[in-house]
Amino acid sequence: MIITLDGPAGVGKSTLAKNLAKHFEIPCLDTGAMYRILGFKLGVEVADMKDETLEKALDEYRFSLKKVNNEHVLFLNDIAIGDEIRTERVGRLAAIVGALPLVRKALQKYQRSIGEQSSLVTEGRDMGSVVFPHAFVKFFLDARPEVRADRRFQEMQKKGVNADYQEILGEIIERDKADRQRATDPLIAAADAITVDTSDMDAEQVFTCLIQHIENKMQEDTQEFSHLAKDGSLSMVSVEHKAQTMRKALASAFVTMNENTLDLLKQKALPKGDVLSVAKVAGIMAAKRTSDLIPLCHPLMLSYVDIRFDINEKGVGIISEVRTCHNTGVEMEAIIAVQIAAATIYDMVKAVQKDMHIENVHLLYKEGGKSVFKSPDFKESLL
Repeated sequence: MIITLDGPAGVGKSTLAKNLAKHFEIPCLDTGAMYRILGFKLGVEVADMKDETLEKALDEYRFSLKKVNNEHVLFLNDIAIGDEIRTERVGRLAAIVGALPLVRKALQKYQRSIGEQSSLVTEGRDMGSVVFPHAFVKFFLDARPEVRADRRFQEMQKKGVNADYQEILGEIIERDKADRQRATDPLIAAADAITVDTSDMDAEQVFTCLIQHIENKMQEDTQEFSHLAKDGSLSMVSVEHKAQTMRKALASAFVTMNENTLDLLKQKALPKGDVLSVAKVAGIMAAKRTSDLIPLCHPLMLSYVDIRFDINEKGVGIISEVRTCHNTGVEMEAIIAVQIAAATIYDMVKAVQKDMHIENVHLLYKEGGKSVFKSPDFKESLL
């Protein structure tokens, strides 16, 4: 699920994006920070750089989004981007680099790459109109320049920073002009974006408004998402309208065994040989054949499948992990993989013990679609 927030400077996109990401438990990408850090690094001289020189400079930078202390942090060349970019001077430099086609092209590539890896809330000036044209929901936030200037002024006052309201207003008007009249990817609302004027709304009211729109869209999609055609006949659900993103799912199961069977398993001394190696292969093969086993399930080209085992005093825990870049999820592939791995263990061990139980088969985690799911027993260390 990709949610985009576009709009002019000072409209509150960054705060709203972070709050939405927290609400839906998905990462937030502050694209403005990407332009700011490049402005900070390249300086005002970037405006006069030749294309060859600028391309060479841009090739030295790599952006990534990493999880640090349960929060997603933007990194440049493996160094976290900090508050050094949160100044008015750096904001002006960001406007300079943001007007350069080579810079925009390079950053859009990184933004799309990050968006392909997981669900995302992203904010900027061309997220819905250019970078993520197939986003799940697009918002265009706006407010009168005077309102945005006052908000920025109040924010700076609270931080103890000397500020002049008229100067801030003048900068916002100039920034608006530069953004809207920019030759490359100007600030515009995407044709299918939901425009929200926040001039007379507080932050909580705007947040509630956006949540309502997103949840309405989710409900609409749920109602349309059915294996029943209009005439009542069965059909495969169409997912071609959904964006392709990196999809991931983990599932779990447990096979109970007695102490004697577990000892033979650990020693690889069971009659049918190396049980876990065979179960691993079986689980991987099953994930790849899920659409052959479940009617109307989409056949997918999987990019990664793994089966992991954890032996304790009660039996064997199994975890499957499946990934793909597609417009539908891999939850069923993960569940089928773990079930077949468990069934293979039972088949290879039943000569020694027939009263084993296959239990607690369930989805542990999924991401990459409209939402992120985590079961109560999911641990971040599993990723």
